[in-house]
Amino acid sequence: MPFASQIAYNLHKPFLYVRKDERHHGRQRRVEGILVSGDKVLLIDDLITTGLNLQNAAEAIKAEGGVVTDVVALLDREEGGKAELEKTGMKIHTLLQIREVANTLYEIGAIDEENLKTILKQIKNNRG
Repeated sequence: MPFASQIAYNLHKPFLYVRKDERHHGRQRRVEGILVSGDKVLLIDDLITTGLNLQNAAEAIKAEGGVVTDVVALLDREEGGKAELEKTGMKIHTLLQIREVANTLYEIGAIDEENLKTILKQIKNNRG
């Protein structure tokens, strides 16, 4: 939420927040903010793992009339989420891949070779 709110503020665009569950009081909505049917919504998240949270958010927005075609995420953990989201027809834009981050951290000495291998093994194991 901090990244998305800052981006919305700087671009002078409305900000929406998608709750994990519908509220049982107040407006009883999952999508907080002003959303008019047909509005295009850019989903922004800090990372993509399985893609399930972003899929759920897109479904909630679509259920209230919004149109979601693109997702921006800071980090792709390379665990299959990007491919799952692309299957739904969304375009995925990521700034960093976990493999790139791990290799850079290793190159600058922030992690050792054992940690690098652990991270790369995690990526391989979760890709199937």
